[in-house]
Amino acid sequence: MPHNGHDQCMSVFGFPASLPPPAAAALAQGDLVLFDGECIFCVRQAARLAKFVGSTLTTLPLQTPDVLSALGIDRQAARLALHLVTKEGQIHLGLEAVVVALRHKPVLGTLVKLYYLPGFRALGDLSYRLVARSRYRLMGRAVQAGECPSGTCAIADHKPAR
Repeated sequence: MPHNGHDQCMSVFGFPASLPPPAAAALAQGDLVLFDGECIFCVRQAARLAKFVGSTLTTLPLQTPDVLSALGIDRQAARLALHLVTKEGQIHLGLEAVVVALRHKPVLGTLVKLYYLPGFRALGDLSYRLVARSRYRLMGRAVQAGECPSGTCAIADHKPAR
């Protein structure tokens, strides 16, 4: 079942044989984070998360060929939020993906559980969405303006209807 971006977490029943080698290798060792590789802010934050988590987390740009389709993740949903695919086959989005990625760290793992307290999750998710909408304005694009071959950069210019 493809991930439509509306569920915070869904189960992936077995990884497909067509999983690209970088993703298959990552999931054999631990968790996989998919991030927008055309966004400088996203690239840096994914690297920071990987540094905090350590060798059990691999990061891949969402633009990696065939990785989204092999995992059943909708391309538009992947553009809107960071995705964490756990070794157990769960998919988490946005700030919750960061919280789950840090779950095994002694001190950080305990602190990030505050996310699940009433009010914190809503505030955290709202903050995440605001930053995600402005991510290209924060630090720019990894490619020159107007040169986004996959169309990802167009999201930053999209203004929601009121």
